[in-house]
Amino acid sequence: MTGLDDRWNKEFHNKDANDDVKQEQERNEKEIDLDLTIVPSTYEQWTTKLLEKRKNLEVTIKKNIPQLWLSIQLIISVKCILNITECTLPLMMILLGAASSLKTVPIEMFRKWNNIFYTDNFSAKAMVSHSTAVKKEQLPDIDMLPKIKYKLFLAPELSPLFTKKDDELVEILGIMTRIADGRGYESDTGAHGHRGYVGDYMFTMVGAAIDIPYKVHKYLGFLGPKLYFFRLPKLNKTEDDYFNQLRDNPFNVKFKNIQEALKDYLKYLELCPKMEIDENSKLGKIVWDSDRDDTESLRIIIRLGKLLAHLRAVVPTWETYGSQGSDYAYATAMKEEPDRAMEQLRNLARGFALSKGRNYITKEDLSLPIKVVLSTASIDRVNIFDLLIAHKGTLTTSIITSSLNRSAPTARRIMVELKAVDLVDLEESETQTDEKTIKLKDEFDWFLSEEFSKLREGFIPTDNTEELNEYTGKDEPSLKEKIPLITSSYDFSCYKCVKDNHGTPVYETNSKRDYETHWLTHNVKTTSYPGKADLEFHGWVPQGKEWEV
Repeated sequence: MTGLDDRWNKEFHNKDANDDVKQEQERNEKEIDLDLTIVPSTYEQWTTKLLEKRKNLEVTIKKNIPQLWLSIQLIISVKCILNITECTLPLMMILLGAASSLKTVPIEMFRKWNNIFYTDNFSAKAMVSHSTAVKKEQLPDIDMLPKIKYKLFLAPELSPLFTKKDDELVEILGIMTRIADGRGYESDTGAHGHRGYVGDYMFTMVGAAIDIPYKVHKYLGFLGPKLYFFRLPKLNKTEDDYFNQLRDNPFNVKFKNIQEALKDYLKYLELCPKMEIDENSKLGKIVWDSDRDDTESLRIIIRLGKLLAHLRAVVPTWETYGSQGSDYAYATAMKEEPDRAMEQLRNLARGFALSKGRNYITKEDLSLPIKVVLSTASIDRVNIFDLLIAHKGTLTTSIITSSLNRSAPTARRIMVELKAVDLVDLEESETQTDEKTIKLKDEFDWFLSEEFSKLREGFIPTDNTEELNEYTGKDEPSLKEKIPLITSSYDFSCYKCVKDNHGTPVYETNSKRDYETHWLTHNVKTTSYPGKADLEFHGWVPQGKEWEV
């Protein structure tokens, strides 16, 4: 074979892969027709003009589809993180909203911009593929991880991903939380052995889903809470709103109007005189002026990170008195260290600041991080936290029962859970039936202030549980039922041992026979494979097994 034939043969076999790369480059380059005649001569000139274009974008959005302004600000901020030299930790943000809440529309707006990787559907295993249908030497052409490197990864429909069966869900979340470290991902299979990528794999991500099932919060507590959420306000339209909507321009015209204004803004944003092209990422990067960061703003970010660590801690609780749950106890809370959350919230504030032409943080950049914190914790915890704020940091059993429409035993369970995550102090009563009182710990007093109220801008995270139930055909557990499941790498874990040892698995095995033999030692009349009714009767913690129905 001649050298020319050999080269032709190689090119022939790589044609499909090269075509894919070319198509992606062409798609990315569609929107990169930057007009160099408008390049600003100074940083101050750029900032002034950028703010004008940002204002034009805001006016255009509010004139056409006003509900998109908040989510588009968020996506721009997440995208801007890629343009900051000091930001090296991937941020994975997921918009939460009911069907027809326009949660996918803002994502679609960015679809054709440069440095975007967009997909409507993907599996976590596609990050580093071990497909047996493809030769090993061709696998790098289909791996997703290199394709999202240094890009904004857009995935507008994640609801199917979060409603998988437990075993598959744990695997998916495990892969997603690992790539969120930004250091690559490696895996092994019998088909292709060891494969993966090591090094700097920085990216940011924006996805969308209806809501997050409770079990996702629970599993993230074990795997590492590296996903962040943003709950979009519900569209409470009046009859007049719908009337005006029918008389106004069609949706595709409004969409195009906004997209044109967004394109104009993003083009100018990338012309920042202080940005220099990074040799590795080929992105314009700006050095952050940390010395100009507002000191009080950084302290608020610290408070937000600490609050989030408490709000999304995982803590098992169980009944300790009577069959109706008159009182509860708890195991040690599994609480994250807040350092990572603080860094992510600071990076989001940085991205928000850069979107407004600054390379330093002020208090006006904190509204998005605050909304993200209130959206990322489970909605039940946030509702109770808001109730604490409304009552100046102090709640009684009767206030909880009346405000949340819960029974007294459930109210006491809630109070014990908040104490377990170190959010409140609980005043114990002499008897189990007396009124109990909880008080927000002093370290969270700032959240009772007028300043916090002003910075959150009236944001109330929406609960899309009913819509999620309709989507999955299942009922999400109520506040009373939300006791974290026990997870184990073994096939069998003794339910009674877990309860006797305050939520800690003691006897675990992969042998069905050994498990059944162990169960007999307890002299429990109930089967070793308890259903839902058995679990509720004995107060045993569910394990997510198929027989628990």
